[in-house]
Amino acid sequence: MKIQKVLNNNVITTIDKETGLEMVVMGRGIAFKKKAGQDVDESKVEKVFLIQNQKENKKFQSLVNEIPLEYIKISENIINYAKDKLQTEFDDHIHVALTDHIAFAIKRTIAGLENKNHLLWEIQRIHPREYEIGLWAIEYIEKEIGVKMPEDEAGFIALHIINASLGEDMADTFSITNIVQDILNIIKYYFKMEFDENSISYSRLLTHLKYFAQRVLSKKQSEDDNPPFYDQIKKNYKKYYDCALKIKEYISKNYDYEIGKEEIVYLCLHLQRVVNR
Repeated sequence: MKIQKVLNNNVITTIDKETGLEMVVMGRGIAFKKKAGQDVDESKVEKVFLIQNQKENKKFQSLVNEIPLEYIKISENIINYAKDKLQTEFDDHIHVALTDHIAFAIKRTIAGLENKNHLLWEIQRIHPREYEIGLWAIEYIEKEIGVKMPEDEAGFIALHIINASLGEDMADTFSITNIVQDILNIIKYYFKMEFDENSISYSRLLTHLKYFAQRVLSKKQSEDDNPPFYDQIKKNYKKYYDCALKIKEYISKNYDYEIGKEEIVYLCLHLQRVVNR
């Protein structure tokens, strides 16, 4: 392993033999008195980052010059924990976005500055798995460096994880969360009910609404405008159909997007399950 570039005493880049891509390699003192072209002391290697997206790779290289090594390792351990818990891969941007956020959040907490998360309630209910990871993350940060972060930060960390798993930017993730919460409120008030948030029916509805909200924001329309069972559902599931029309009206008014018949069918089926539950 040869040094491609020295970024600082603790970070170098090298070329991965298998992919030909530039990797970021970290380790305390790994580049002390070293130059490009020299061999890497592999006994000092602590972390290796192979970020496929070269644009994000360059951003990450800039970031590691500004952030303490401990914070970068903390962020990467949180990312790996989240990948394991969710059994998914993340967009490369998370290495930059979450690391930068955590470093700034730690400084802000130490300085005693508050950053209220106004979507915390929605995140807890709409993205419970990611929120649990956020809670784990703030406990892990306290254990590692003794900085106790507020619960709001668990929500912010959850949002970064959601971004990376959906491939969205932060603004779209906020919009998706708001759309889902507003639709849940429409359902709740229309049927005068409270959701059983532990039920599989509720979980399936949430998943469907998240992807539905993505389609709304991307303006991606359903291809099937004459789905099976539409007339039957309209006739025999009138209360669910009427609620779906209220959702359609809300989306049309606020997001300039027309829900098609196929989406109405799926909404009615999910409504029937969750209301009966």
